[in-house]
Amino acid sequence: MPPPAADRLRRLRARLASRSREALPLGLLLLALASVFAFGGDRSRFYRPWVHDDISVQTLTLAANLSAEHRFLGFLRRPLDEAGEPEYYHYNRFPIGSHGVVKLAILPFGDDFPRAILAARLLMLAFFAAAAVLAYLALARLLGDRRIAVAAALLAFSSYYALYHSDMVSSEVASLFGVMLVFHGMVVHAQEGRFRQLLVRTAVALLLGWHVAALVAPFVLLGLGGELLRARGDGGAGAAVRSRSVRRYAAYGAFSALWALLLVGFNLGNEYLALGGEVPLAELPSFEAVLRRTGLGAVELDDPGWAAFARVLLGGIGGMTIPYAAADRLGLDPGQQSVAFWPAPAVAPWLAALGAAAAAACAAGLRLLPCRRLFATLLLAGPCWAIPFR
Repeated sequence: MPPPAADRLRRLRARLASRSREALPLGLLLLALASVFAFGGDRSRFYRPWVHDDISVQTLTLAANLSAEHRFLGFLRRPLDEAGEPEYYHYNRFPIGSHGVVKLAILPFGDDFPRAILAARLLMLAFFAAAAVLAYLALARLLGDRRIAVAAALLAFSSYYALYHSDMVSSEVASLFGVMLVFHGMVVHAQEGRFRQLLVRTAVALLLGWHVAALVAPFVLLGLGGELLRARGDGGAGAAVRSRSVRRYAAYGAFSALWALLLVGFNLGNEYLALGGEVPLAELPSFEAVLRRTGLGAVELDDPGWAAFARVLLGGIGGMTIPYAAADRLGLDPGQQSVAFWPAPAVAPWLAALGAAAAAACAAGLRLLPCRRLFATLLLAGPCWAIPFR
């Protein structure tokens, strides 16, 4: 028998070796993400035209104007009307959280615009990197293999659109972090039954952006549907409705919807007060924007139809499968291939075909994965946002 001290030392070495093997994939991911901060354009100015610059300018303007003096109203400018009264040009469509954190980032720099722009871009890169880490941690839990998890996270976050827009000052970059924050919370809830942390994460994510709603919706619907089907043979629908899992899914969906409505109500209430309380709800700018985005109201541009929309959507998915480093070799221009606005740019047929193949492969691959419900939730999140708000 070896001496007790030698035995303890051997066990300690074994634990350290095991932990170092577990930490290596995360270390490689962090090293790769560090390069995103080190390499890039002149981030103290607007260096990428069209969508990237336009949205960055808009977000910085909204953040700079955010203040208690204006009840944290989102507006782009405030000139005086003919009577000498301030007239707000509203843009109040996003939750207050994303613009609030940008405001905190640029506040110390005052009128030093280059440093303020740089600070905001670094904040976006921090959100982007944190989203990648959360994606890795969630995949490592689901797959049980850290090497596969880090490979998947690196492939996804080094893709064509992801890296191009990673430093765009936008609520959508913060919202990407929110989506991954909630998805990791869903994984923790599925494995450990911790429900409260999922509620807190969802509340934070909705403060940063609306996109997480497209993750919550399939999670709740698939969860309720799966639990009801599973319980059909265990006492019927009545027993299923009374089960703890069904109640939790229903409570989570209700909480998320009520919190989102509260945030929307805050924005609409601010606009109503800023317009002097004289504009009906249906005519408030943010309410009209929702109607336009969903196609329920008048649209400013000609609707290209579902076929053109599907081609652009599949082209975007195709672009997501291409590493950013391969863009030049394939003759792709991320700035011109953006699918953010109509009329959309022409999408190469091969790019749409690549997107269709990728979507089909992901759907087929669900059969091979553990925790298929969670992977299906993540897979459906994109279409659940893009299609209703096309």
